Amino acid sequence: MIPRIPWDAGSTAVNDALKRAGVRHSRKNLAESTVVAYLDLPSRSGCPLPSSPLLGDFPETDGELTAERFSVEALRVSHEELTALFRIISEGRERLPVPGLLWGNDLKYILKGLGYASMMVIRGTYIPGMESSGENYFSVWKPLHLAKYQDEYSAFVNALPPVLMSFSLSPERPVDAGPQTIADSILESFLEGIVRKAQATPGRRGRQLDQTNPHDIWLRSLAWPKSALHRWKDEMSQLSSQIEEWTDSVRVVTNQPWKLLLRLEEPLSGNGEGIWTLSWHLQSAMDPTLSVAAEKVWSPGPAERKWFSASGANPRRYLLQMLGQISSSVPAIARSLNEPFPVSCTMVFDELLVFLHDIVPDLLDHGIQIQFPSSWGSPSDRPKLAVKGSVRDSAAFSSGSGMDLGDLMDVEWSVAVGDDVLTEEELLMLRKLKAPLANIRGKWVLVYRDELERLMEGIKKLPRKISRREALIYSFRESKGDLPLSSVTGSPWLDSVRAVLTGAEQIEQIEQPRGFCGELRPYQRMGLSWLSWLAEIGLGGCLADDMGLGKTVQALALMKTRKLRGEKRPVLLVCPTSVIENWRREAEHFVPDLSVRIHHGTGRLRGEKFSEAVKGTDLVITSYSLLYRDNDTFNRTEWSGVILDEAQNIKNPETRQSKAARSIKAKWHFALTGTPVENHVGDMWSIMEFLMPGLLPNKSRFIRDFMRPIQAGETGALQKIKKITGPFILRRSKTDKSIISDLPEKIETEVFCSLNREQASLYGAVLDDLEEKLKGSSGIRRKGAVLAAITSLKQICDHPALYLKDRSEISGRSGKLARLTDIAEEMLSVGDRALIFTQYAEMGAMLKNYLQETFGREALFLHGGVERGKRDEMVRRFQDPHDAPPFFVLSLKAGGTGLNLTGANHVVMFDRWWNPAVEQQAVDRAYRIGQKERVMVHYFCCKGTLEEKIELLIKSKKEIADSVVSAGENWLTEMSDSELRQLFKLSRDAVEDIG
Repeated sequence: MIPRIPWDAGSTAVNDALKRAGVRHSRKNLAESTVVAYLDLPSRSGCPLPSSPLLGDFPETDGELTAERFSVEALRVSHEELTALFRIISEGRERLPVPGLLWGNDLKYILKGLGYASMMVIRGTYIPGMESSGENYFSVWKPLHLAKYQDEYSAFVNALPPVLMSFSLSPERPVDAGPQTIADSILESFLEGIVRKAQATPGRRGRQLDQTNPHDIWLRSLAWPKSALHRWKDEMSQLSSQIEEWTDSVRVVTNQPWKLLLRLEEPLSGNGEGIWTLSWHLQSAMDPTLSVAAEKVWSPGPAERKWFSASGANPRRYLLQMLGQISSSVPAIARSLNEPFPVSCTMVFDELLVFLHDIVPDLLDHGIQIQFPSSWGSPSDRPKLAVKGSVRDSAAFSSGSGMDLGDLMDVEWSVAVGDDVLTEEELLMLRKLKAPLANIRGKWVLVYRDELERLMEGIKKLPRKISRREALIYSFRESKGDLPLSSVTGSPWLDSVRAVLTGAEQIEQIEQPRGFCGELRPYQRMGLSWLSWLAEIGLGGCLADDMGLGKTVQALALMKTRKLRGEKRPVLLVCPTSVIENWRREAEHFVPDLSVRIHHGTGRLRGEKFSEAVKGTDLVITSYSLLYRDNDTFNRTEWSGVILDEAQNIKNPETRQSKAARSIKAKWHFALTGTPVENHVGDMWSIMEFLMPGLLPNKSRFIRDFMRPIQAGETGALQKIKKITGPFILRRSKTDKSIISDLPEKIETEVFCSLNREQASLYGAVLDDLEEKLKGSSGIRRKGAVLAAITSLKQICDHPALYLKDRSEISGRSGKLARLTDIAEEMLSVGDRALIFTQYAEMGAMLKNYLQETFGREALFLHGGVERGKRDEMVRRFQDPHDAPPFFVLSLKAGGTGLNLTGANHVVMFDRWWNPAVEQQAVDRAYRIGQKERVMVHYFCCKGTLEEKIELLIKSKKEIADSVVSAGENWLTEMSDSELRQLFKLSRDAVEDIG
């Protein structure tokens, strides 16, 4: 009897997990979808080792490591369910889509295979084939692994989890198959589902597949669910052999140390008449600058012989196979193959046109390199017919009156080749062409009459006046509607704005605003200048600096600068609820003369009352949830600008808060985020549509032209999107050489958090209890009551479950936990790691479990009960630069001294000891000799509670600070009852109400 895996969840739990993850299915009978699977697991003394540290520790036994077979209850899932799961996991980014629902490495690998198979479909790197089983034949789709993607494919094969090599639905071990065989079977399975579903049409479903010849049956069956091809056994066998021979030849030519290079040479006459020559060469797959002409393939010299010999491949066979494959599409090449040693072919003009228009795109898609005459440029750079706009400033602007992006500009649209506008004579000549290839001003251009007519008709429908904003947007885009767009130029204003945006001209650096309390670093002044320049014009921008580089400070400096320049309208700032208080305090510290209004809580104003209240206000701060709830209220106000902090909150364009953000009217829109925008192309559309509406094409075209090609690894699409959006994104990282000298070695910040209503209720109950105990008590009894109350209040500030000790749900019940989650997500997005200190071991255990369930990443936890050997192993693992856990939770007593943890560049003090020496020792675990990065220290503090009040008291009175160092919290017991009431009292702003 094969034993069950100890942590077998069962098919019911798996089915429930899929539902929780949002995977829809039509499974009516769970039992029919349930199977028992078998697999080998590394074990000791018959006990399987956990596949992830998140499942538990290795068993403490010295038994020999063996592979033991276990069974597990499994659930059959459809291709559609896996596709849905792939999307959910892919969109999860750093957080798990469902907290506590972990994905095994084998499942993640299989889903990675789905993504890889989808990429192969986009690239077209798959081929049809046929396979047999017994007497039956089946059409199949198989992956085609091109040499250019070999490293990617090898990485996929090498990443195969060993458990998949032993997986089967039978107790017997499967036939020993290598990783490549299993990896290919996964890819083939997904290719089958994707390609067949894409090719199937309702019109084909009712047709019989056995009423024509075997070849047609095979071709047509490729678009249908996989089933046996029953008729003509002998013919199918012969066809199978032919298909196998063809696929083998395809695979041979796709895995060579060289590629076929075709070189086109134009005739001496400039009008294109005469004979065009197409020669062939072998180009090195590793170094495209190396190539050998066909003459040297047939008659190699010493250098060529050495190269061919070192390659281990047959260059002549490869050349003939490649030419043979494309000869059916290119008659001129077919004719040349009658020669004993073909080196080139010739084409007349008409043949050339067919070759350029119909054949070249397919050849390029299949990795065949084509070198055109130097005057043509590369295929991507070759001049094409497009629309060009020439704008000029309106009379109003020219006369010196004010300028706004809504001002209209006169525009003249023309047909152009590249940037060259065609004259009437050239257009007339092109319309009379009998063939679609013309030499215009020394450049060869493919000109098709229907395309030319479409452009000329399209120009008639284009507006004769466009706004400045539209002119600027069109100058970066490559199309206007369905018309290809060459450029929009001509206005001195437009040219100067573009020059600054593209970096051709420097932005004038402005000084730190008068009255700003603090000193901006040079890179922050540059950021301020960039934001100020954009705001002055009315453009949007994304400040995407790394965490800790001062995005908040730069934004506040901008508001101060705008006010000094006479701005009367308020700025609307939208941020997560957990950082509203931090924004208020930062504004109070750096720009105290700015009037700030918090729009939050049940007592917030709406409608006309809000509009009246914000008159004369400089900054209104609200949350994302209220952005859409109170959208009508916000749209009543004329805003100077809108700033979205942690702008990844609008990454999904269909959410209510994303739509609400785009609806707010203001002169300028800015986004702040510490997450690299370019790392998540899917998020970019929504953020850019908020910043610069219309800069990117509509969502469906964006997915088609940018998102899918980028996901398929096409660098051209990635470079194109960066070229369009780059001018509106400013990102500096902590490692940038240009700013590294500006940064301190350690950056310390206070993180103010709020209590929720549950915490506030518990806090009040403790105060009421203390009030009763203080009546008539004195001495040790009074001292004990005060210290116990302090502990209770601090625990409540951390989390209600820590105080209640009821093992209840911890998510969504603590302001500190919410802020830690935000910091952790941003930290993970850039590969940072953190030490998280708490003085309570129970809180440490909660944090460890919460972080693991939220992010699916391991969190180490060191407390006083950990043996020295295990402690040393934790430190060793965390210091390992290759595969270290991102989080290390430590109790302040156990981990505050004696450890070297320079692998972390963040330190979070989750709760406070109010002892600077003890806390500094904890910080020094990361900030010490051997630390190669700057360290960010986050001191958490609940506003309006004893945490904030004691911190302020220590800062304001040196004698208290000295007593804290020597006596811990005991000094608080010496206060009078009235002093304690004031110290412990909960301030009105301490509670965060999300209503």
